[in-house]
Amino acid sequence: MQTIGERLEEARKRKGISVREAAELTKIRGDYLQKFESNTFDIGLPPLYVRGFIRTYAKFLELDPERIIGDVDTVLGREGKQPRREHREALGRVDFGSENRAPEAAESTTGATTGRSARDQAMLVKFGVMAGGALLAIVVIILLINLLFSRAPAKPAATTAEPPAPVAQVESGQTLVFTAIEATRVLVQDADNKKVFDAALARGESRSIKKQGVLLITVEDRTKVRMEVNGRLITIPTFPMHQKNGTYGQFKLD
Repeated sequence: MQTIGERLEEARKRKGISVREAAELTKIRGDYLQKFESNTFDIGLPPLYVRGFIRTYAKFLELDPERIIGDVDTVLGREGKQPRREHREALGRVDFGSENRAPEAAESTTGATTGRSARDQAMLVKFGVMAGGALLAIVVIILLINLLFSRAPAKPAATTAEPPAPVAQVESGQTLVFTAIEATRVLVQDADNKKVFDAALARGESRSIKKQGVLLITVEDRTKVRMEVNGRLITIPTFPMHQKNGTYGQFKLD
């Protein structure tokens, strides 16, 4: 029959991982895992911690943790009885008439095992109470934070009104000429936002239109286009600074 350690080692090898990798994934020290796989459970810690580590390792290896823990308890109980058994055998060799010594030793061993179980249960209860108290404190803190923030009046979102488009003056019937200093784009619309002219101009390219009524002119970059009326240079207004540092925007031509 396989020992506990052999079952653990075989399950780990089935997963195709080393002890070091198993230690990193389970957060259990590698030397502890090596001792468990060697069927050694005396790692200098209380039985509660040993059982917890083995339970975690068994779950990780996809073994039945309750069955493994039951076998571990059997081993730990047997190891705990060993010194008393040796003492009893020594006494038996000296005095065969002491028939009541064996029952007394067995009763003492049973009491020690029961005491360990009671201590383990008490520690589990203590940890459970501490965890419950911590969880309750977190819930209370969250509720207080929500209560404080829900009472704070919501600040209305600041609205920024768009400034009116800049205006330039040109009489109707005049011919407008747009000349690209650098490659750029120009869009011209009438007062009803109908497209009159929309073109990408290459460097040095010119386009002309006849002004009829109010026009809305959008330029990609005011520094890259020149506007003239009958050979007279018309200054394109500066736009608000939030529109690409004042170079991109729309102006109205009255």
